[in-house]
Amino acid sequence: STTVYGCLPAMGYSFAAGTTDGPGAFDFKQGTTTSNPLWNAVRDFIAEPTKEDIKCQAPKPILLATGRAKFPYEWQPKIVSCSVARIGGLLLAAVPGEFTTMSGRRLRNVIAKTAPEARKVVIAGLSNIYSDYIATPEEYQAQRYEAASTIYGPHTLDIYLNKYVELTEALIASKSIPQGPEPPDLSSQLISLVPPVLWDSAPWGHEFGDCLKQPFKQYSYGDVVMAQFVSGHPRNSIRHGRWYATVERLESEEDDAWTTVFTDADWETKYTWIRDSKVMGTSRAEIEWEIPVGTPKGTYRIHHFGNYKYVLGGIYPYHGFTDSFEVS
Repeated sequence: STTVYGCLPAMGYSFAAGTTDGPGAFDFKQGTTTSNPLWNAVRDFIAEPTKEDIKCQAPKPILLATGRAKFPYEWQPKIVSCSVARIGGLLLAAVPGEFTTMSGRRLRNVIAKTAPEARKVVIAGLSNIYSDYIATPEEYQAQRYEAASTIYGPHTLDIYLNKYVELTEALIASKSIPQGPEPPDLSSQLISLVPPVLWDSAPWGHEFGDCLKQPFKQYSYGDVVMAQFVSGHPRNSIRHGRWYATVERLESEEDDAWTTVFTDADWETKYTWIRDSKVMGTSRAEIEWEIPVGTPKGTYRIHHFGNYKYVLGGIYPYHGFTDSFEVS
């Protein structure tokens, strides 16, 4: 066996060339294996690679020495998370990057060879952390977009293959292995360029949750039900595990009992937020429901949920629903 090493992260010139379906700017071209003094000067102003970095990444000419860039925090990870999971005869390889087609085949093959009893091996890409592309050593020599974005150098795939064999062997044998170093937690240092929500307000004579546009009284299969509500900004609450909109069916008129039959997570529904005035902070939520074939006949309504930000501070929940309508 041969001992190989990874490099500090770096992006190559061909990374800036983009891909066939998304080309980059300036004079960058895929397949570039030589550097340019002008772009090297720009690179060095941001973060200068060492001679060891340049040698390690060859034949990739370094355009961005991301492993040396630390402001406002590390530009690319030096520690990544790798894992293998088993569900019966299915093995899932959770990978922290985008494997090229051939890299993925090689990874799947070594895992299948290590665990011959597995009926299927699936690569679950972009798991836990993102470390750009993983090209084969042969692809790396050609230095097209994916190879230039293989940040740990020409032996990146070999290192991953070795690690996933180790993980698979431990999984099959039910053995524990050292956890290894933890990736840094940068959540408290993240910078957002999205402006904050300043405030929300309801139009004169209305309250949050009021239905501004009611649906018709009667609908059939294939029709689209649409309603609009006085709304707060949806970023006031991301509503994890909850909804901005539901479609409800009346189960008992006597008890006023309604059952949720669709949410904004369903294909048949659409939630659209519309800003009416940035100055006044007014907005609307437009909710649509395309009635699928087979929907039980009955009485329905649309229910909207949200949160508004008061001009003097504080975020408060609200909800509102439409008048009932019939599906027949």
